[in-house]
Amino acid sequence: MAVTFRSDDRVRVYDDGAQLYRCTYRSPLAIRLSDQVAGDCVTLADGDFGFTVYHHTTAANAALIHSSGELWSSTWNLAGTAELANVSHLYFTTLSTIEDEADLRRVAMSSFATIGFQTTSDRYREAAVALPVYKGSVDARGSAIRFVVPLKIIAPPHLLFHPLTRAEQAYYEVVGQEIVRVAVKPSVAGTITSDEVGVPPPGLKRFSYVVEGDASGLDGLVESMREASAFGVAHIEPLNVGLDLFEFWQANKNRDLHSGRTFEARLLRH
Repeated sequence: MAVTFRSDDRVRVYDDGAQLYRCTYRSPLAIRLSDQVAGDCVTLADGDFGFTVYHHTTAANAALIHSSGELWSSTWNLAGTAELANVSHLYFTTLSTIEDEADLRRVAMSSFATIGFQTTSDRYREAAVALPVYKGSVDARGSAIRFVVPLKIIAPPHLLFHPLTRAEQAYYEVVGQEIVRVAVKPSVAGTITSDEVGVPPPGLKRFSYVVEGDASGLDGLVESMREASAFGVAHIEPLNVGLDLFEFWQANKNRDLHSGRTFEARLLRH
């Protein structure tokens, strides 16, 4: 599949430096585009776009969320096995239903409390690791609440780098592709107006990097799920209204923009 976007196709610039472009997709005839995408978007009153997502919980908790008009944030990391000290998240998914073990694994849960990962390398036999994750059940996710979340408050996902091998080119994988999160300061909740979730700007938590795991090794495979990386990060370059992605690349190609950067790291609670 080929994704094409041009410098004159920029649609919107966000406060955190992200930019939204209009794209065109081309894929082989045997691949349906509808099978390669998840979620729906709607246009909001302020001109932004909203992502249609779901929060899965019990019927009792769903009733409490509806009556309170709030969605509480969680301090648990992506794997659901450790608490973060300096950020919480509102958790959503593009899955409209969670019906079996495969669906649980797509949202970083498992009824067995582990998910298996395999390295990408030129080993004769690839190495594997069983990552501990939140022990969830389908029964506890029987009620789905549909929400619309503005793109401007969605947190960027972590990445997993798959290195060049004899079999395929190097590529980046988005970690937790069906998981959508809003990063907020600890104890901040999302407000629900109709079906739209909002967070006042002072309550949002912005990091200037995402965790970049390395799929060639066992530790690198799982560090994006654990979120407290001691190995790899990918810095986020904020692009303001006056500078687009193409201009920035042309001005800085082949330059080291990584060394010497300082940033606030995600911290695990001990």
